[in-house]
Amino acid sequence: METASKTSTLAACLQVFRLSLRRQFFTRQTIVMLVLLGLAVLITYLWSLPKPWHLDSRTSAELARQIVLPLYMGFLLPVICLGYASAAIADERTDETLVYLLTTNIPRPLVYLAMYAAVLLLTLAVTLGGLAVLCLVPGKIGLEALGVFWTVTTCTTVAYVGLFLLFSAGVRRATFLALAYALMIETLTGNIPGVVNRITVSFYAKSWLYETGKPLDLAPTGAALGLFNPVSAASAQWVLVLASVGFLALGMWLFSRKEYD
Repeated sequence: METASKTSTLAACLQVFRLSLRRQFFTRQTIVMLVLLGLAVLITYLWSLPKPWHLDSRTSAELARQIVLPLYMGFLLPVICLGYASAAIADERTDETLVYLLTTNIPRPLVYLAMYAAVLLLTLAVTLGGLAVLCLVPGKIGLEALGVFWTVTTCTTVAYVGLFLLFSAGVRRATFLALAYALMIETLTGNIPGVVNRITVSFYAKSWLYETGKPLDLAPTGAALGLFNPVSAASAQWVLVLASVGFLALGMWLFSRKEYD
């Protein structure tokens, strides 16, 4: 009997996972993300075209510094993550479908975990797929950049999804809160010298990139180095992992105890 109950719960969680994955994929967020990625690919393609004043061919270092780091890591990655994660639970709540999930016999933490897994899988597919396309548009020079960026992109995506899904569990209009965080905290605070910028996810992603991406000359120099004092890649990795686990645990706890109308 106990084994049958566990099997039934697992099957129910898998059904929640499938429904959440399908629901998130067939939304306006996917259209917006594809449009943004298309524009980024177009920008990258135009950047890679030979120009009369640029006699030398483009290099991997230029691609990483001028396109992937500012355009993708600085803008597209957090936007993609917040687009899917912040709307996951908030949309269910707005459409009044969340109550049906909460009235089932599935424990609330497992409901949250199934929705988290669905959002994370979809977001990783978009972020890593977008990164691969962006790096490979210029040709072979993108392979080195892709090799440096994909691991950082994966861990940063996990952290962002955990944080923005936490927002979605706690606030009805989670997308606005996520946008405020991305614009006010990640952008403004991330550029403030000192230790204040260490509260942002992007700080640790950049610190990791600056150390592992030395062949691409990503690290800031001169006055810029004084404004951004990175931690070691190992420290950045630990912080991102611990933050991801903490965001997930806090989200499961909040979702289990919050009353949803």
